[in-house]
Amino acid sequence: MFPRRESIFLEIFLFHLSGVLGWRWGVSYAPQEVCVVAGSSIYVDCTYTYPQNLEVETTFWYRGCSIDASPEDLSQDEQFKGRVEYLGDEINNCSLRIRDLRESDDAEYCFRFITDKWWGKWSGKPGVALSISDLQVLVAPGKVTEGNRVTLTCNATCSLSNDPTYIWYKRAVILTSNFTTGNNTLTLDPVSSEDAGSYSCAVRGQEDHPSPAVTLSVRCM
Repeated sequence: MFPRRESIFLEIFLFHLSGVLGWRWGVSYAPQEVCVVAGSSIYVDCTYTYPQNLEVETTFWYRGCSIDASPEDLSQDEQFKGRVEYLGDEINNCSLRIRDLRESDDAEYCFRFITDKWWGKWSGKPGVALSISDLQVLVAPGKVTEGNRVTLTCNATCSLSNDPTYIWYKRAVILTSNFTTGNNTLTLDPVSSEDAGSYSCAVRGQEDHPSPAVTLSVRCM
């Protein structure tokens, strides 16, 4: 076996050699960037290629794609126990599903495969960038007067994938009349003193992970 440093240099050498000899080493991900809220599940469509004269013996995903990292099989990580499902094979499919995502899962994920030749190893870099977003209710304008218009926005720290549906709550009770698909805003126009209270929002399907409540105060004219 080669030391870790020599193994890294060998992978770089194989990458350049593949271009010269027409070998096809590679991993393709879709999507490559994912943004979801905690509690969500993601599915990554993944395919990989390699020279036809080789046979794949080992396949796995790992977290953190630094070239200096020692890859650890994601399915063996205690933190992901029962939440990771490898949907691929040892031919060309490397698809992955992760359930019940947590804030601590925010990271880059890569797929790696090892063939029957000592030099035939490959990691798909860059990998899939997974961002776990918090939700926050923003109120505009900051000072609200009765009779005016006020807009509440359910804001995420990144652009959420899959065009989610938002749910709004007032005093922890769902506002069914404002249940709007693909719309992260709640507009009160004209706003009245009866609209005062605490508001929060969530993504449909992830109601157990709502935003912190924000108090809306309405001044009389």
